[in-house]
Amino acid sequence: MKKNIAAYLCHVGMAFLPMLFIEQANAHEGHSDRAEKSAKPIPGESIYNLKTKWTSIEGASVSLSSLRGRPVVAAMGYTSCESACPVIVEDMKRIETSLPKKDQAAVTFVFFSFDSARDTPARLKDFSAIHKLDLTRWQLFQGTPQSVRALAAVLGISFKKDADGNFDHANVISLIDSDGVVKHQQTGLKQDPKDFQAKLIELLSKPSK
Repeated sequence: MKKNIAAYLCHVGMAFLPMLFIEQANAHEGHSDRAEKSAKPIPGESIYNLKTKWTSIEGASVSLSSLRGRPVVAAMGYTSCESACPVIVEDMKRIETSLPKKDQAAVTFVFFSFDSARDTPARLKDFSAIHKLDLTRWQLFQGTPQSVRALAAVLGISFKKDADGNFDHANVISLIDSDGVVKHQQTGLKQDPKDFQAKLIELLSKPSK
């Protein structure tokens, strides 16, 4: 994952660094994000180094680092997708239900939309209702095209928008630890969640540092 972040930096160029990445010197300036309140440095390979903004289904503007502090199961898709994306969500739910109840509550499940234009907070909220997502542990986000590209780059997820506004994309579910480091990825659809579950339970069993 460190390689992905480094490759992305080379691609966007140094001029974009102040906009895309959190300066560690700002970590103690009283921002509301849990990550920015924490005295613990963010690892260099963490996705939380991306200073991209996302909009929640409540319409709030948040940074990726707002997810810091607990394991995250994350995927990228879009609500207009009628093929792969509903399956990705069901695969995430299968991972969720494979966990003991006590562990389900300790994990955040996140759906990031590729579709900056159409996936408004209201549409994402409707999508969550259709798929019966428990919003006490699920979060859904709309991002700018720049935010989408940056996150997809560091997660190694390829995608391409077509002339109709739809997206061809890789089908990937990522396991991210409490500091934003990707620990495991499941590729493809309708995969057995056993390996993912084992990696997730291993993360949950580690004591906080």
